[in-house]
Amino acid sequence: MEQYHRRRRLPGAGGITYTLNRASAPTADQLDSYNRITEAMNLALTVYNCYLRISKSLSIYYEPSVPTADGNYNGTIRFGAKSTMVQATAQHEIAHTLGVGTYGGWASRVSNGRWTGSNAINQLRALDGNSSAVLYADGAHFWPHGLNQASEATSADEYVRNVKMVASLRQDMGL
Repeated sequence: MEQYHRRRRLPGAGGITYTLNRASAPTADQLDSYNRITEAMNLALTVYNCYLRISKSLSIYYEPSVPTADGNYNGTIRFGAKSTMVQATAQHEIAHTLGVGTYGGWASRVSNGRWTGSNAINQLRALDGNSSAVLYADGAHFWPHGLNQASEATSADEYVRNVKMVASLRQDMGL
């Protein structure tokens, strides 16, 4: 398997990079998927690296057997279905690599379906302009602004809100 390195540093000084692991003799389906994944990851990292100061190397795979996409705290993201090869899904999976639902400190901050960490709650309230907004969470996800479905990305601002929420969640977890 060949590797495709994409190191993209932007003025925001974030340092998240990725390697797209490619077949040495890709099929037409693989080439199409690699192009879609590359576009999605580049768009997602443009936002992440502008709004989050962290360094992490991600390892990206196209795995047709994966029904949607998944991300792990170890930095691995697997894309399966073509419909998931979009910016919203890439950002969602990057969040998992940064600890959302995957870090040991996640579960202890979820109680009765709500996030209890004050940084993320305060961030949500500031973003939404609602002093009583509730941040919901389960064993792996948060909402609003979690980009749990691509349809949640209704504007470019939603991508920024997502990264700001991920930064606040990480702060609550001590990351």
